[in-house]
Amino acid sequence: MNLSCLGEIWRPVRFLVILELYRFCIVGLTSMALTSLALSTVAKAEPTQTCQFDPELGLPKPLGMRSSLTITEGDGSTTFLFEQFPTNLGNGQVQAAIASNRILTFYETGLDNARQLMLQNPSYYSELVGYSDPEGFGPVNAVLSCSP
Repeated sequence: MNLSCLGEIWRPVRFLVILELYRFCIVGLTSMALTSLALSTVAKAEPTQTCQFDPELGLPKPLGMRSSLTITEGDGSTTFLFEQFPTNLGNGQVQAAIASNRILTFYETGLDNARQLMLQNPSYYSELVGYSDPEGFGPVNAVLSCSP
């Protein structure tokens, strides 16, 4: 059986297979390295202060009972986390729920300055919560308490 014709066909195919494997390895290794770098950066960020709704103030929660806002300061930056709690979906055939969150980070900005930026620029708050609120961040800011 003479298979010499396969040599001509196999050579370009073998090159493409090797090239594709090489590309897969490079992309995979790069992705793993970036993920590792991101996780190590997150792991280093120890919060120095956290602010949340304080029910002890006796004021109503401006975001309602199904949403929350947490502000965290760490490594010189401040992060606002807006969460909407899970809502059950479906007509009973399949169990499903949907939840969402949005994060706004002010890099190299302390907690007090970040809160002032939110008060002075209504577009930041609107982008964070995903809708335009005519009252802005003020009512939410008024019911937050911070702790180290």
